[in-house]
Amino acid sequence: MDASGATGAQADEIGRRVGARVTLLDAQDVPVGDSALGVAALARMGTLRDRPEVIAARRNPIGEASRREPGAGQPTLYIAIRIDPEEESSGVIRLSASLEPVQAARRAVRPPLYLTAFVVLPAAALLGRLTARRLARRLVGLSRAASRIGGGRTDVRAPAGGADETALLARSLNRMSEAIDERARLLTRERNLLRTVLSAMVEGVLLTDVGGTILLANEAFAKIFRTDGPLEGRRPLEVARVPALQQAIDAALGAAAPIQREIALGAGEDRVVRASLSPVREGSLIVGAVAVFHDVTEIKRLEKVRREFVANVSHELRTPLTAIKGYAETLRDGGLSDPRMAAESVDVIHRHAERLRALIEDLLDLSAIEQGMAALKIGAVPIAEVVAQATAVIDPAARAGNLRLNVEIPDDLPRARADRDRLAQVLINLLDNAVKFTREGGRIDVMAGREEGSVVIAVRDTGIGIPGSEVERIFERFHKVDRSRDRKNGGTGLGLAIARHLVQAMGGSIRVESVEGEGTTFHVRLPIA
Repeated sequence: MDASGATGAQADEIGRRVGARVTLLDAQDVPVGDSALGVAALARMGTLRDRPEVIAARRNPIGEASRREPGAGQPTLYIAIRIDPEEESSGVIRLSASLEPVQAARRAVRPPLYLTAFVVLPAAALLGRLTARRLARRLVGLSRAASRIGGGRTDVRAPAGGADETALLARSLNRMSEAIDERARLLTRERNLLRTVLSAMVEGVLLTDVGGTILLANEAFAKIFRTDGPLEGRRPLEVARVPALQQAIDAALGAAAPIQREIALGAGEDRVVRASLSPVREGSLIVGAVAVFHDVTEIKRLEKVRREFVANVSHELRTPLTAIKGYAETLRDGGLSDPRMAAESVDVIHRHAERLRALIEDLLDLSAIEQGMAALKIGAVPIAEVVAQATAVIDPAARAGNLRLNVEIPDDLPRARADRDRLAQVLINLLDNAVKFTREGGRIDVMAGREEGSVVIAVRDTGIGIPGSEVERIFERFHKVDRSRDRKNGGTGLGLAIARHLVQAMGGSIRVESVEGEGTTFHVRLPIA
């Protein structure tokens, strides 16, 4: 067999193995073997250098092309492979195969594909539509939940089933809602706590905006200024009708630091309110004002009472001390050599010393009663016996003043719940005052009776009476209607104050009725034992 025959046999062997037509080309791209042609036909082919697959194989190790050959019914696929990939001038193996099987397979698979598309595409469209509607419904649900949460409904939760993006979004939205709900509960708790604190405060609290309109006011403020109706949204002058209050708020809104004001409430009430005001700032801007009000009326009154008390004590002590000092100097400067002068001086000194003792004892007694340190033995007290005890003490003074002392106590009068000795002290003080301020030939009556579950003891005299302007102050310490006469009779000005505190300590009350020039009546009311 010559070389051409051997090469043809190799092409036949390779073609049989790969199942395709095989053509072997030499370095000049001339066919030297073909699995589909004989030697004679192969000699007539000539060079294949102009074939696209061969040209591509010379440039690259592998070339590919497909075309319809003249006289052929179906296109053919050609693949040319350089035998030595590293050597461009090496021989080439070209494989060729008809595309008819591929076209037949394509024609065979086309009807099933059309059928599948006809069935699957509508199903896919329906499934897609259902999926899109489900997704749209979930998005609408998320949108509604977000709108409700934004509107304050922190209890709303979005459905968060699944693991897709909408489920993740729903869970994030729910976590946000829970966080907002927790913050809202915290804010509500803090607001309720603030309202509770403000409601429990005895001081009035007022908060305004930068225009002076009330944002918040507690109950104490309403009580102090005696306002009616809602306060929020109104100006202080509208609710309180106190110009000084509005002026204080306006001053605070323009102040650089906290300020203090004292506001006198009019209408004859003689009430004083102390205000502590401060601007409310956000950064460098003033956004409102806050004010705290203290009703200092009682403090002012107590300060006045204290000043009067100090002045009265000083005055009451000065008089006997001056007398004692003067008469002691008289005795020192030679008065002892004059028996009459010495006796008179010693008598004056003794009398004023006794007055000092009585004053100090009354002050100590009143202080102990006011501080709750006075020991009271509360029990069932027979009024008739206590009245007899008190009148026995006062009777000598009444006889000396030519006064008639009359006692009217019913036999069936129930016992009072009181301290026997302290009640006797109260009645002695009242009877002593009656004796002092009743003109000679006058009358003093002690009466008792039962009224609305209480025992009432009345001490009535026909004395000089008390001016109407003095009646309200008669129980104040050192308050004396007629100071010159009271001092002459040795009074300390504390008897009625002691009587009031003792009666109150025993759970009762005391009041006075008087007509100037006609007489006075004291009523002591005590609970029935």
